[in-house]
Amino acid sequence: MAKILIADDERTVLLLIQRLLNANGYETAEAANGLAALELFQTQFFDLIITDLRMPRMDGMTFLHEVNKLEPTIPIIILTAYTPTENADEIMKNCTSVYMAKPFKADDLLNTVRCMLGTGTNIGKGAV
Repeated sequence: MAKILIADDERTVLLLIQRLLNANGYETAEAANGLAALELFQTQFFDLIITDLRMPRMDGMTFLHEVNKLEPTIPIIILTAYTPTENADEIMKNCTSVYMAKPFKADDLLNTVRCMLGTGTNIGKGAV
């Protein structure tokens, strides 16, 4: 069973993703900001990370950089309610990352998770 780290400061989004993934057989750990997520990442193994882009204490891009220093090949899904144009080039440099716009459809997120873990149809890097 794949273990997924979810980082989002919007509690309702965090719980929605957690319930969706748990209901589909994934184990999850949750963090309300990038700093808390980084602390979890440093002490546990994860197969995939789902992170919001804008969070307090440590934003998603900083979190992404820190994770890439420790484990550059881990797949990451970056969620954002904002147009990620200012970060798109930086996100695209990491070939294991994709971004999804909020709000997202549960099926789209689940399919992206499966693809990133290699258990679904292959998607290209970039926006979903």
